Amino acid sequence: MRGTRAGLAGRARRTVLVPATALALLGGFPGGSSAAIGVLTYTDSQGVEHRRENPPDGECIFFDSPAVKVSNGTGTDAALYRDRGCTDFLVFVFKGTRLEFGGDRPQSIKFG
Repeated sequence: MRGTRAGLAGRARRTVLVPATALALLGGFPGGSSAAIGVLTYTDSQGVEHRRENPPDGECIFFDSPAVKVSNGTGTDAALYRDRGCTDFLVFVFKGTRLEFGGDRPQSIKFG
């Protein structure tokens, strides 16, 4: 009888552990948000350089004013947008690259 209880308890623990592990693998661990590791740098039309360390993945980050230079010093590719809401796509800025702009200037960026 004792061996049966121990076997049932072990199976019950495995039954709970398997779905919890699967959820953690699919959705990530709670509280662990993703970030593009490195530094995003952009220069506005007044020549002021702005820096953002480890910007979050998947969030729209708007610039204080349109950028004339954007340097993606992170390990994650990003998309630049003409508007502040990340809806009017302009161009990709790949990890480790820098872009300069004349006419159309980006006003926001989204990593990941």
